[in-house]
Amino acid sequence: MIQYINILTKDGKSLLFRNYGSSEVDRDLLAGFLSAFSGFMKEISQSDIKSTATEDFKYFYTIIDKIIIVVCSDLQDDDATINSKILTLRAKFIEKYGEILEDGSWAGNRAYFTDFEKELDNTILGAIKVSIIGFGGVGKTTLLKLICGQDIDLEYVPTITADITNYDGEEISQDIHREIVFWDFAGQSNFRSLWKSLLDGTDIALLVLDSSFENVNSSKEIIHDILDKFYRDTFVIGIANKQDLPNKLTPEFCQKILSDRGREIKTHGMIAINLNYREKIHAILRDAISKISEAT
Repeated sequence: MIQYINILTKDGKSLLFRNYGSSEVDRDLLAGFLSAFSGFMKEISQSDIKSTATEDFKYFYTIIDKIIIVVCSDLQDDDATINSKILTLRAKFIEKYGEILEDGSWAGNRAYFTDFEKELDNTILGAIKVSIIGFGGVGKTTLLKLICGQDIDLEYVPTITADITNYDGEEISQDIHREIVFWDFAGQSNFRSLWKSLLDGTDIALLVLDSSFENVNSSKEIIHDILDKFYRDTFVIGIANKQDLPNKLTPEFCQKILSDRGREIKTHGMIAINLNYREKIHAILRDAISKISEAT
């Protein structure tokens, strides 16, 4: 994984630093290293990306106009992947800040560059993928519309394969710097063979139930046959939808049924057609995103 990124001026002044590793970086030691290293970096061309390795890490570096980008990665990371991310960051940084770097209007104020943290995190970590999975008719698409603040159609319209929705609402993402992408899976039987591949890269899975005994009991198959077998480390949340209907099971009982194979599936009650539940699902997602972000 990428350990950290430092964007700095040619004379060694750090404009933006992001640490993605699990250990603290000695900033003074890093500054000294970069200062000594910058003299050599000035000799490379504007189009080059160079790298060097120590016993523990690889260092990639490139120059764009008046700044240098340094990326520290693990030794086993793929060079082509790192280079691609650097090229993306280099282009976006100059597009956004090239003018103020050229005319000097930033006047040494590094606060100008804090807005670029989101671009860094999106490029390095990627978007957060939230998969909404469950059998047909349980309210997956209605839940997604509730999350996104879209008009809810009470007529049931089956999803075909999967709907992908980018979400940038601050109600969920205000404390992070990454985009959120929702994948709404088709629940009909002829699409279920695709679930395993569609779940690839999922950070959070919302397992949606209609809170009936039959559906909750059947949904254990999704956990056992797919999530436990292939996505054991994926953060899974149960959504006991349709809590306004008669003969529904409580969220606590749904959770007990889903968790009887040794994996606890925290389950929340929901009425996705009720706009009053929007704040609740946002809070659930914020908590989940906070937990996976801490683990990243």
